[in-house]
Amino acid sequence: MNNDIVCQSKWLTGFIALTCILSLVTMKISAAPLDPDMNFDGDGRVTFHTGQQQAQIGRSAVQPDGKLIVTGTRFVQIGGLTGTELSVRRFNENGSPDTDFGVHGESRFSVRGNDAINMVTLQPDGKILLALSAQEPCTNVMSFPPACISGSGQPSVQVSALARLNTDGTLDTTLDGKGFVEAGDFYGGYAIAVQPDGKMLLLGTTSITRARIFNWKLARFNTDGTRDASFNAGQTVSSRCDALGYALLLQQDGSIIVSGDQGVFYADSLANPGICMERLLPDGSHDLAFNLGQLFTHFGLNVELRSLAALPDGKILAIGRGISTTQSPYQSGVIAARYSVNGVLDASYGHDGTLFLPLAEQYTYVHSALTRNNGIIAAGLEYPHGDQKLYRTTLLKLSPDGLADPAFGINGIAHSSLTTDILKDFSIDKKNRWIMVSQSVLPDLNTGGLIERYRGENMDGLPVAEFYHAHLDHYFITADAAEATAIENGSAGPGWIRTGNSFKSGGSSPVCRFYGSMAPGPNAHFYTLAGPECELLKQLQANTPDTDKRWNFESLDFDSTLPTTSGIGGICPTGTTPVYRTYNNGFARGIDSNHRITSSQEAILEVTSRGWINEGVVMCAPD
Repeated sequence: MNNDIVCQSKWLTGFIALTCILSLVTMKISAAPLDPDMNFDGDGRVTFHTGQQQAQIGRSAVQPDGKLIVTGTRFVQIGGLTGTELSVRRFNENGSPDTDFGVHGESRFSVRGNDAINMVTLQPDGKILLALSAQEPCTNVMSFPPACISGSGQPSVQVSALARLNTDGTLDTTLDGKGFVEAGDFYGGYAIAVQPDGKMLLLGTTSITRARIFNWKLARFNTDGTRDASFNAGQTVSSRCDALGYALLLQQDGSIIVSGDQGVFYADSLANPGICMERLLPDGSHDLAFNLGQLFTHFGLNVELRSLAALPDGKILAIGRGISTTQSPYQSGVIAARYSVNGVLDASYGHDGTLFLPLAEQYTYVHSALTRNNGIIAAGLEYPHGDQKLYRTTLLKLSPDGLADPAFGINGIAHSSLTTDILKDFSIDKKNRWIMVSQSVLPDLNTGGLIERYRGENMDGLPVAEFYHAHLDHYFITADAAEATAIENGSAGPGWIRTGNSFKSGGSSPVCRFYGSMAPGPNAHFYTLAGPECELLKQLQANTPDTDKRWNFESLDFDSTLPTTSGIGGICPTGTTPVYRTYNNGFARGIDSNHRITSSQEAILEVTSRGWINEGVVMCAPD
């Protein structure tokens, strides 16, 4: 790799690591979080070939083991008509094709012969679920209403479908005997969700846009692909609000949130009714306690709702694109809204519960994901000056309170340079690395796939610094250098000082961070590896009123490794260092509970000599 390559970057705005001077031209290049992850194929980028000009790259999903699923379509000829077959590829965590998946890392199949994948998700057992739209290959004919005629001479009908792949990429024939099942009573196949019991929800529509009839449809399937008779008597559930459905969200009590928009562009964007959200009970009936069954949120914009996310406290985030026609030229950008678990707009978010951040005249929202601290990264595309041949990937980072994060890019926004690459998906893996999947044109003019992985908010190798407050006799740790600096500057109040102790972040499991409260308490933080203890505390939080003492989940703070054996005398895997936890026995003493987490045995001996309880090894840090 020569110096020219080292000094180049796709990202022309944002974090500045250094300045390269080439031919007297100064270039700013990115630092973390937009530093390429060099553990991904050596330079943070993987390009793969499709061998076709007409092929398309689509949605993606990250497995818990770090492997990446990338979907797409390939053109095929069926009975003299052009159709598509589905392509699902899997890549190892290092970026190489997973040759244990499909054929040379790719699985191909077809449902009706002209299919598309709209969403991909994973079951807890590792099987891959796909939400599809499917129809027979056909030829458009001039008629009213418009029709597309299949090879049989009959109109080709689009249906929704879901498909399931085994972990090796083969179709899982335990699903309806063939690995996929159709929902012939609606089309679209926009979204899919898997319940804890393995049952599958598929969302689509029967809307007629020209007639201004908007209606989503939702069906639930058993694990074998049969319709679930306990869900609306086995029938499809229809929307009560006049809107298309694009996003699904499962709540902890088994309720189902469906949300969408009308999919219509209003010349006067103030006339657009906004997004509609509905909640269904686990049996498929409409929950009338949820704002009488339907909740419209008006933005004063043309809106497209595309994503729903659940926050640790049960609040709901809705995210998508907004277009304002009240300005010339039009302005498009990201919309978001936050609701309570019962659908009440959270006025503390954005501006009275909603936000619109214009980004460009021509902007397309692609996808979003929650950051480490429950903010949002919204990824999309800009078409500068309306040019449909050159694109610019745009990332917007929102803070947890719904404001542009000034510490990211410029005013919360980072742009790539102009390119022919078209962003297709964005995700954040369990190590908080950012992954972008794009469609590109290769030198042979065929379609290629481009996967880029960036450091993001990954904290592997960073020090987890310890602070101490003598008056409180409390300890606190953080791997966030910005937070550590802020504490030193007094952001948490006077009295906090570094102890000089630290251990490295990094490992196979994220660490859950909890905080009590100033009142009723406990006024302290608690850390535990993601797993049973973390989930138990989350459940206790959900079942305990906020007027009582409880631990409140804040974020996945850094990464560590599970001990081979935990507790007193615990053992860590080779190449890792034991990290111990002690407890001040605050509950029994009638004071705020606090824990010291450190790799220093001397530090453990110091606090246990003062009556703290040694809990032994709780995690293992890199050597």
